[in-house]
Amino acid sequence: MVKFRIITDSSCGITQEEASKYGIKVLPLTLHYKQKDYLDGVDISTDDFYSLLFDSSEKRDLRNLLFNSEKKEFPKTSQVPPLEFKKAFDECIEDQVIPIVLPIAAVLSGTYQAACIARDMLEDQEIYVIDSKTALGCLKVMIMSLVNKEFETIEDVLKEIDYLVNHITFYSVPDTLEYLYKGGRLSKTSAVLGNLLQLKPIIRLNHVGKLEPIAKVRGLKHAFMKIADEVKENPIDPNYPVDFGYSNHIENVEELKGYLKNLLPEGYTTTQISPVVGAHVGPGASALFYISKKAKNED
Repeated sequence: MVKFRIITDSSCGITQEEASKYGIKVLPLTLHYKQKDYLDGVDISTDDFYSLLFDSSEKRDLRNLLFNSEKKEFPKTSQVPPLEFKKAFDECIEDQVIPIVLPIAAVLSGTYQAACIARDMLEDQEIYVIDSKTALGCLKVMIMSLVNKEFETIEDVLKEIDYLVNHITFYSVPDTLEYLYKGGRLSKTSAVLGNLLQLKPIIRLNHVGKLEPIAKVRGLKHAFMKIADEVKENPIDPNYPVDFGYSNHIENVEELKGYLKNLLPEGYTTTQISPVVGAHVGPGASALFYISKKAKNED
């Protein structure tokens, strides 16, 4: 059996404890907020960072926010530096395992390019850097699928990764539009009107890893019903892991599970969304990550 090690970044939601248990290397992205830097999942927990970011008024009333916070600092993130990847590669070489990097999508972060730079520092070594074209729990689903299987050759591993990249599926719905506005992904007018009308965009990752809305509906109930309809069209492959994600209000994702109960396999996990993306979708966001029986190009 071929010996390999998956190297990824903290946007996947895999904790350092889980990484240690399954032999995965998770390199932390850096969160910049209020003139301080935090290594994601190392210097600060996800809950603690969300507590810093989402003030008490937002927690009390998500649906009727009045935007008076343009001057508030919005968190920024930095990619994993190339030298951190090189250190991880050196560890793999010492342990006689093949490093395979599966980072957040290249269109969403410079982390993929940083890994390529580090790979090029070790030209004589067998190192694979693959654009996952995805993020968040999608990465976790892919990685956990890989580490729970055995493969004869590295070619078998790469073939499986290619299959996963082409079948990974993600649907998400934010509970408030304010943070899409703060992050520059929505105009202030659209965000204010959307919140007043309780409009909820259904968001997915397209074939290259960009976030795109596929529908807008009134209220969470109709948003969850729409996701259920999408899952019926793109059925879950029960042979792979299924993961749910939430930012800091688990009640919403628990409600989403209720709308999907007849479509889910017996086992699934629930993971808190990394602040790297959670900062953009805001409190109360819910998400579903799974491997579809249909490839993306079959949509």
